[in-house]
Amino acid sequence: MAQAPGPFLSAIVPTKDRAAALAATLAALADQEEIAGGAEVVVADNGSTDETPRVLAEAAERLPSLVAVRQPKPGPAAARNAAVAAASGQVLLLLGDDTAPARTDLFAAHAALHRAEPDPGYAVLGRIEWAPQPQPTAFMRWLDAGGPQFHYWELSAGGAADPRSHFYSSHLSLKREIFEQVGGFDERFPFAAFEDTELGGRLAAHGMRLEYHPELLVHHDHPTSIPASLRRAVRVGRSAAIYNSLDTAVPNPRVAAPRPLAAALAPAASPLLGAAARVPAPAALRRRVWSLAHRCNYAVGYREGAP
Repeated sequence: MAQAPGPFLSAIVPTKDRAAALAATLAALADQEEIAGGAEVVVADNGSTDETPRVLAEAAERLPSLVAVRQPKPGPAAARNAAVAAASGQVLLLLGDDTAPARTDLFAAHAALHRAEPDPGYAVLGRIEWAPQPQPTAFMRWLDAGGPQFHYWELSAGGAADPRSHFYSSHLSLKREIFEQVGGFDERFPFAAFEDTELGGRLAAHGMRLEYHPELLVHHDHPTSIPASLRRAVRVGRSAAIYNSLDTAVPNPRVAAPRPLAAALAPAASPLLGAAARVPAPAALRRRVWSLAHRCNYAVGYREGAP
């Protein structure tokens, strides 16, 4: 892969109204070791109304490579596309505004893997774990280990990951060339849900192969609660309705429409299951109720349909 003008790697970060988490992430990115060919950080502000502009201005003093753009169209899909358009790197490292590298060699490790595999279809999936502080709750641990958030337990280190199931845009690197060939993220998705799954499907159809490297770790600084997660499940359901309305050549069995009876009962069952999910219970029963409550709220969102 010949070196082109500009940095070798561009870290792509969308953000909206998460100034504190963004500041911590940018501080960690400023501490990254230098890499051959250079690296830049491109942040797309997706219409923030908090202290994000101040955070970006202060971060630029420590991070001379920082590029900040504004993208008012809602949704991380539009924000990431705007950041990529402003970026110059051959390799795109997709991160979240709340996924700070756990080590100072994250850029170097992603860059080394891509230099060793110059094939435009080669991509790298890194690991995302909850930030150690504040200590994750039992519910948060379930979300990542059997719940609806990430499915890393299905993967083996160094092995292949299915882009249709494991394209996690909070920590993944790919060649700019293939991203542009498929047209980037679909901006019809206004939420952070299934917009990366949809892109992963198109990339898979275009020949992308995704390799899992759990030694590349970022810390996810986004504490959540049962009510907040259930509200997100409704948005996930609405995004699933968008996904299944698209004329896609790669249907995804994981983006399922709820069964008619479940969809019909979901609005009435949702508040009951939401209340039950917060009641102390034995661990196995508690996890079962959490799962049912999330599936129910997903059905509520799917029934509501696309925003």
